[in-house]
Amino acid sequence: MYGDRMYQIDFRLAKNLKYGSTRWQAQFELYNALNGNSVLAPNNNYGTNGVSWQVPLTILPARLVKFGVQLSF
Repeated sequence: MYGDRMYQIDFRLAKNLKYGSTRWQAQFELYNALNGNSVLAPNNNYGTNGVSWQVPLTILPARLVKFGVQLSF
């Protein structure tokens, strides 16, 4: 048995800026942009009553936003 297909879209924007002899790069990153909740790890152990079989143990993490700046001199 195979689980559902995992769909995840990551998005990144970066802008290079120059000020004097230094270079700056402003960054914006968005992980899991569509906020999918695919199952990453189902429980494959079949117990005595079968209640916990195929119950999700791990799902895709929620959206994550990251801001960053890189400085080169």
